[in-house]
Amino acid sequence: MSRTFVKIVGLISFLLVIVLTGFAIAAFKSFEGIVTERIFEENSRELRIISNSIKRMHEDVKAFTFRQLDDPSLTPLFEKENVEFAEMYGYMRDIKRDFEINPTFHSVSIYSGNTGRFYSTLSSKTEKDAFFAEAIRNYREMPALTPIPRVLPYEAYNNDDTVFTYFYFQTDSDNKVTKAMGVNVDAAWLCDTLSGLKGRSVRAYIIDRTSRTYIDDSRQIRGLETLNHALVDKLDQPDLDTGSFETGKSEEQRIFTYLWMPETNWVLVVEEPNFFLHQSLQIVKKVILQITLVVAILALVVASFISHRIYHPFGRLLREVAGPRQKNESRVQLLDDVQLLSDVFRTNKRLLHDYDSYKHSADAILLENYIKAVLMENNSIANQLTGEFSSVYGNMLDREMLLLLLKIDDRQQFEQLDSARKKAYRFIIMNVAEEVLDAGNAAKAVYIGDGQFILLIFLPEAKDRIVWEEKIRFLQSTVQGYTQISLSAFVGGYVQGAESLVHAYNTAATLLRYSIIYSRGAILEPSLLEVHEHHAVAYDEGLEERILDQIRAGNGLEAKALFDKLVQTASRGDIESYMLSITRFSLALGKTIDILNKSRIEKIPISMKDFYIRLASFESADMLKRQFYDVIDSITEQKSLVETRHDALVESIRKYIGDRFTEELSLKAIAAEFKLSQGYLGTIFKESVGVSVLDYINHIRLDRSAELLLQTELSIGEIMERTGFHNESSFYKLFKRRFGATPKAYRVDNEIISKVGKKEEIT
Repeated sequence: MSRTFVKIVGLISFLLVIVLTGFAIAAFKSFEGIVTERIFEENSRELRIISNSIKRMHEDVKAFTFRQLDDPSLTPLFEKENVEFAEMYGYMRDIKRDFEINPTFHSVSIYSGNTGRFYSTLSSKTEKDAFFAEAIRNYREMPALTPIPRVLPYEAYNNDDTVFTYFYFQTDSDNKVTKAMGVNVDAAWLCDTLSGLKGRSVRAYIIDRTSRTYIDDSRQIRGLETLNHALVDKLDQPDLDTGSFETGKSEEQRIFTYLWMPETNWVLVVEEPNFFLHQSLQIVKKVILQITLVVAILALVVASFISHRIYHPFGRLLREVAGPRQKNESRVQLLDDVQLLSDVFRTNKRLLHDYDSYKHSADAILLENYIKAVLMENNSIANQLTGEFSSVYGNMLDREMLLLLLKIDDRQQFEQLDSARKKAYRFIIMNVAEEVLDAGNAAKAVYIGDGQFILLIFLPEAKDRIVWEEKIRFLQSTVQGYTQISLSAFVGGYVQGAESLVHAYNTAATLLRYSIIYSRGAILEPSLLEVHEHHAVAYDEGLEERILDQIRAGNGLEAKALFDKLVQTASRGDIESYMLSITRFSLALGKTIDILNKSRIEKIPISMKDFYIRLASFESADMLKRQFYDVIDSITEQKSLVETRHDALVESIRKYIGDRFTEELSLKAIAAEFKLSQGYLGTIFKESVGVSVLDYINHIRLDRSAELLLQTELSIGEIMERTGFHNESSFYKLFKRRFGATPKAYRVDNEIISKVGKKEEIT
């Protein structure tokens, strides 16, 4: 029996077992994933229902808070020094009547910064609420309108219910709290909702990421140290959203499903045991194991049959080779047939390979050195090699052939490869070139250094029928497919003899200089020299200025399109004028960047020195455009990034002014609020809005004054007071400048227009 046959049987059996095992594991994992996904979907659906209720509560609290703080009827509560008990009770009764329509509201606590007094809908001892008082002192660190779970202090409210408290603070220009409100939402309704999930052995709770506490249906507030550590680690992740995970082993395994609510910074969690999944997996595991064992036995039978069919032709060869040597050996012995055949073929193969390698290497070196000597017109070396060259290649140079110069487009990247890989790539390029461009008689490729190859294509009699461009394109695509290297080709022309060979090489070398005008993978022919070297092109300064204007305006796409036009125009002339045009534009671009940086707060992070260094080494039009495109993109993207940051900051400043324009506002106070210098704030605000900060404040106040003149019967003095004006002369002057009339005339004119309009409607 053959060892190879036994190995084939073992290998096929092993592969079949691997396939069966993989199938069993995949089926098991697929079932586990389906069950886990279904649990996650059910829990997520319930969490979203609870989440929607919480969102409605959150919006109700926000609306209630803003409504109460802006209610003019409550102004005495915040401004009056001594509020009688009956009067205070009336205010509290009105507030309580307002929130009693929503059963989730529990109570409201109020603080007046002007009088330093506390009020509550529960009791008159609100000042004993240490948590509320501490929140007022540290209002900057307290999240606004974000629910915080806590237990009300009994000494302050005669009540120790568990609530979620929303705090909101209003401050004056000195950052002193003038109004503070704490809205308490009853935790009972939410805890009752959580307890409704207990029917499925589920534990549900709400985690507050702000205070690092949680609350469940027991209405007790606890720290996170009592929760599962894996869940706590999830809470600290910045990309927390909705998800599910398992923890624990076998029967003790539990499934956690969580949902983050960014509006409240809460995480809703459902935790349940994994009994159903564990029991189901045990049943599936037994069934799959039984099926796998049966199929494995069948696989062994199939493996034996397949192995016999595979080994049959190999066995016949073995008997023919080993028969004479094995006449006197026992047929019962296990024969190492592979070793026997290896011994037979190894010696012959080694001898043939060594001979072929030595001959091929010697011939290639001889051809390379001789062609280099002829092209470089080194007659002494060429004469020394003529005899050897003739004995191997005969009168090769006397035959008619086509000279083609190939160049690696990205030579710098090629030179960075290790020597073994460069040698392998050169070998691939030369062999592919010889095979693809063989016109019937042969083709020889020689590497001459600097990423360049000379290809000599021996021509048949019907040379004019050959479409060389198609063959060269096929060569380029084939090489790129094998090596990811792009080649450009330069046709030197038809040659016959050493002298015409040198002339054709010089023509190809001249075309090589023009490769930087064209894209990677170009094919250039001698007729191209007539087009370039007899065509004068002047530098277009107007086009240069248009490109720079688009760059200054941040229009990167338009700037690139115009730059392409500049390159296209310059490429029509000779190589010297082309390089001069590129150099002039790069200097103009550098000067533009310097000018832009002098007028900007944030500098454009571009090193023109590095750019000039990279520009000096470009090898194609693609590389040139990529260098300039990168600079243009850096300028326009930096401009867009700065504008985006400034727009967000300016929008915050405008909102701040819109909320407080009735107060005493100044550039200094606003700069202090946003922690900016006055000069920086004024500069970015005027760049974005078009007017100064003070002018913008006056515009807001004047527009509001105009509305009050038309919509109310308030006196001009009252309107001035409500819109932040304190100087009547200044108010009249600014109003007339903006609306073209005094406040009184503006009101009268609009009343007349309104009455005329009503009469026309009646008519």
